[in-house]
Amino acid sequence: MLIEPCILNFKIKHFLKKAGYDEAFIESKDSNSRISRITIVTKDKNTLFNNIKLYTGNKLIFCKPLTEEILRICISYNKVNAITVDNANFHLFKRRAILNLIRLHDKTIEVILPYSSSYIIYKFIIWGYKWIRNILFSSCAKDFNEIWNPLSKVNYLILHGADYEMATYWVFKSPQVFLNNVSSNYY
Repeated sequence: MLIEPCILNFKIKHFLKKAGYDEAFIESKDSNSRISRITIVTKDKNTLFNNIKLYTGNKLIFCKPLTEEILRICISYNKVNAITVDNANFHLFKRRAILNLIRLHDKTIEVILPYSSSYIIYKFIIWGYKWIRNILFSSCAKDFNEIWNPLSKVNYLILHGADYEMATYWVFKSPQVFLNNVSSNYY
């Protein structure tokens, strides 16, 4: 089963099959999808915990921290399923202490391909070999023409320095591994 980690519009779900996916994590506050997710973007601790309480149990919780304090909380808090990274918050990940904390808590990192520079993608590929066990590379499509097919993702990761084996693992297996890891809390 091939899973796209992020779709922002429920209406394009039927295009996923044509792109090569069997399922997707649909970003929505009130989705009827089998697998739905919510991304909490915050720099405030109270907002983070209030949103986590609101959505715990029925959605996958992704957090996009905008401060280092919130990043540390998201890494260590087990109700946050994954951490989202793009150009806006990449600067928070440059310290080795943060990378070691991610490895210690075995936290999944999601890299948003359309909103991440080549440098960010390259760095997370390198860090994926040493510090980060599970990385999701997401297309976060709002429209059907923004969906990245799996082979395009693999080629894009290879272009940015990944070897073929790891690129195929991150595209084809990482979303399944992630879903298996959180399934006890999700279903």
